[in-house]
Amino acid sequence: MTAEHDRSRTFALLAQAGAADTGETERAAAFEGLAWLEDYRTIAPLTAMVLDDRLPTAIREAASKVVRGFDGTTTPEIRRTWWGSDDPVIMRHALEQMDRSEADIVIPVASDDTHPLQRTALACMSFDFGEAEFMPVLIRALNHHDREIRTVAADTLLWDEPVAAEEGLLEAARDRSPELAAVALDTLRYYPTRRVLRAVAELCDSDDESVRAVATVSFDELREKFESTLHVADPKEAGLLREWARPVADFLRPQPGPGRKYTPSQPFSPPRLPSGTVVSEQDLRAILDNPDQAWDAMTNALRRIDWTAFDSTARARLSALLVSHPDPLIREIACAALADWSDSAALLTLTGDISFTVRKSAVYSLVLLPPHPEIAARAWEYLATATGTTGYEALRTYVAHAPAGEPIDRLIDLARTDPREVIRHYAIGALGDLQAAKAIEELIPLLHEPPGVTWAVHTALLAELTKLGIARTPPAYLATVDNLDLASAVAEYSAHAERG
Repeated sequence: MTAEHDRSRTFALLAQAGAADTGETERAAAFEGLAWLEDYRTIAPLTAMVLDDRLPTAIREAASKVVRGFDGTTTPEIRRTWWGSDDPVIMRHALEQMDRSEADIVIPVASDDTHPLQRTALACMSFDFGEAEFMPVLIRALNHHDREIRTVAADTLLWDEPVAAEEGLLEAARDRSPELAAVALDTLRYYPTRRVLRAVAELCDSDDESVRAVATVSFDELREKFESTLHVADPKEAGLLREWARPVADFLRPQPGPGRKYTPSQPFSPPRLPSGTVVSEQDLRAILDNPDQAWDAMTNALRRIDWTAFDSTARARLSALLVSHPDPLIREIACAALADWSDSAALLTLTGDISFTVRKSAVYSLVLLPPHPEIAARAWEYLATATGTTGYEALRTYVAHAPAGEPIDRLIDLARTDPREVIRHYAIGALGDLQAAKAIEELIPLLHEPPGVTWAVHTALLAELTKLGIARTPPAYLATVDNLDLASAVAEYSAHAERG
């Protein structure tokens, strides 16, 4: 247990943070302590501080920063109400928590060079805004007259890696501002192209020490990715990759040992966890009933429990307690217990929880249960508005529970038309896992389309064509694209597809 995580300090710190006579240094320390605690009991009082326009702005902003760090319970309706308040502190507080459902607010602000919250809106786009329609907003911001805006855009682009941003990021990496250059270089380490590898290598000799340091890290990561990807066992595949990488061969080192052999991807299989610790119901309740304990020790204890050791009557009692527990962190961890108990009703209830992290955990955990159409229906419903990791986890859960034959047409439609690239990518992989060769063949025209955000759809489709042994002639232009992942997929397909 560490003192920083000891929630018995919560209310003393809360009082210190809000007291009028607290010194500036002490107040900052109190807010920092509250941030470490992430105590659900502080959500309401901290939010009240944010909304209280009688308090000094510094206190309200500090409270906002802390509560935003762990509060996953605000709703679009609440955030829209706050946004309409005309109070700058409350508006910023709302905007910094907005997601895809409030794109009608976030995108106009992020696009408005005169709006005082443009920077906040651009940063908000780090998550949930990975669709192709939103990328021009971030790419445009790379050319903003304000260097700070350009820096935020370069940082935000790290999460989605749009192909169209490469040119702007390279320009930013050469900017006279070391801060902007460093941020752009950090983002560029996720751009495995020959042009980026060469440009980053050149910046390893920058006159600025901080730029050199970041450039060296990014170059090392890119070079390692190139080297490991090109080190394959099949002679034909290796030859194609070497030819593609010839323009940057002078940066790459020979790799020892045998090359990587082709292995087709396998369907998702939940990780096997080691046996947990058997605890009594009484000891478990002692943990659950103590809100003043250190939350790190609490979570470690809960995650190590062998939930299967409880008998059916204890499970029934504990299930009700866990689902209704006031601490979202405990409800999130409880999803593992409910999965071990195959308690689909409780997990389905938690997919509608007020806390995002609880909902996400519940949707993920449902994939571990025996197939059931009710779970499939709920996962499909949840998928409609889910983004990012939560989106493909919902789709994975749907596929695991859907009645035989039902998913194929839905997956084809998702792969063709869904605006979320992560969903299109996973839908293609799911069709391959289902051995739906005819469906994969129907998607071949997607290879002729330009990338939406990245080349992920093209690489996923080539991977499934390879795995299923579907021999077709891919569009010639794919072999000329400057992207290592795509080049690897093309070479792998050319070498292995005809062999099945």
